[in-house]
Amino acid sequence: MGPARQALRAATRESHDRLDKAAVLQPLVRPDITAGQYARALAVLHGFNAPVERALGEAASARMALLREDLRVLGADPDALPEMTGLPPLDSSPARLAARYVLDGSAHGGRAMLPGITRALGFDARRGARFLASDGLDMAGAWKALMVRLEEELADPAALAAACAAAAGLFAALERWTAEHGE
Repeated sequence: MGPARQALRAATRESHDRLDKAAVLQPLVRPDITAGQYARALAVLHGFNAPVERALGEAASARMALLREDLRVLGADPDALPEMTGLPPLDSSPARLAARYVLDGSAHGGRAMLPGITRALGFDARRGARFLASDGLDMAGAWKALMVRLEEELADPAALAAACAAAAGLFAALERWTAEHGE
C-alpha cells in the first residue's frame, strides 16, 4: 500500500469505524435484515452518492444507475428521495481523487455484503442488489487504476493534504447524513 493510500486510510479510519456501526447501515451486515431496512439503507446511500457523483460531473455513472434500478425494484422512486447538502468542496483534482477513493472504496464493501443480502432477501447481482455487486463493472480494475493515480497525483504533500481533508470531510458528511436519516 502506497503512502497516499495509507494517508487517506488514516485520515478516514475513525469515521469509517463509526459508519460501520451506523444504525441505518448496520442491517446490511446482519443475517436478519428486512426488505424495509435494505431499502432504507440504499435510500440513504443514494442520498449521499448522488450529489457526490454530480459534483464529480458523473451524475449518470454506471454505479448510480445500478443503485437507482435497485431502489425501483424495492418500490422507491429515486427522484423523490432526499439528498445530502453541504458537501465539502470537490473543486480541485486532489479533492476529486479523494471523492473517487471514497465512492470506489465503498463498492468493495458492497461486494462483501452481497452474499448476506442474497441469503436473507433473495436479491442478487441480477435483481435488487446490482449496486452492491457493481454488476457488469470492472471495479477491481478501476480500483487498481485509481491506486496508481493516487500515488502519482498525490505525491506532493500539499496535494495529499488536500485529498486527505476532502476524504475526511466526505466521511464526516456521510456520518451526519446517516445520523439524520438513520432512525
